[in-house]
Amino acid sequence: MIKYITLICLLLILNSFKGGNIRSGLKGPDTDTSKVVITISPVRPLIEKDIYGYYMNFDITIKNQTTHTIELSSVEASVMDKTGKLVLRKFMNSNGKAPGIDLLVYTTIKPGETVNVFNPFHTFPPDLTIASVKYGFFFNYADTQQQIDMNKKRLPVDFDASVIKVITPQVYVAKNDYFLPLKGKIIVWDGHDFYSRNRRSTDIADAKVKEITSNSSRYAYDLMNVDGNGSMYGGSPYKKENWYSYGKPVYVPLDGKIVAIQNSIPDNEYDGKTIKSPKSASTIDPEGMGNYVIIQHANGEYSMLLAPGSRKLKSKARANG
Repeated sequence: MIKYITLICLLLILNSFKGGNIRSGLKGPDTDTSKVVITISPVRPLIEKDIYGYYMNFDITIKNQTTHTIELSSVEASVMDKTGKLVLRKFMNSNGKAPGIDLLVYTTIKPGETVNVFNPFHTFPPDLTIASVKYGFFFNYADTQQQIDMNKKRLPVDFDASVIKVITPQVYVAKNDYFLPLKGKIIVWDGHDFYSRNRRSTDIADAKVKEITSNSSRYAYDLMNVDGNGSMYGGSPYKKENWYSYGKPVYVPLDGKIVAIQNSIPDNEYDGKTIKSPKSASTIDPEGMGNYVIIQHANGEYSMLLAPGSRKLKSKARANG
């Protein structure tokens, strides 16, 4: 009897995946797909590629315009090649024990609420051809405790609402060879993988930081000088002069021409063990980049260096340009 039930469940699941199509359509009282709005930012994500694979990072913003509290129960991704052929599918759902879908953190969304969730499918094998990726987001209503309890028993193929998003990412391979802008022993402190802050959301849905409209550091690497043991500072970390990178020269990574510069943002300071940020108008730094130098290089490429005292780079950049 158990084998028979298992076979039926398997057939149901296989039928829902037939032809490589993600499940689509809405069920229940809310039949307008626009009532759950999902935004992908940037609209056309860049794919970083190396010998180990493809890496795709973007923000997913979910806005619940229904009259229900909804639970994100499943996310699916189908990778298509240039002919539209399915080459890979990935799944994350609430089936089985935690963490599963709980890794996305903001899975329960109240009416009128907007949340950011991380892209769970950020790494792909290097032998794929990625022309487009079809994402499916599946939701269950969770207005009452009874619904919440019942949702825990539902199969991933059973859902109350769904939204399908198709993205066409762009594989980008640098056209120039660049030098590291720091000398000495260096580590990548942030930006080294998907779990780093740079690669993920910057709380775009958070009203408290609504003046920041994009993640300007998404593809940035935070480089830090370290000692022989890999430590980034000596002595107390709450004194900025103790950090090995502080005050060190930043070098131009390649010949080029300065096209933009910002040097008016004061440094953060420590107030005991708390970072104290200087107050400044949002119009001065709307992208949240701080002090920077943007350098134009050959082949239509640019580098952006973020560092205090950025204006000191000006003469060095021109000397190499």
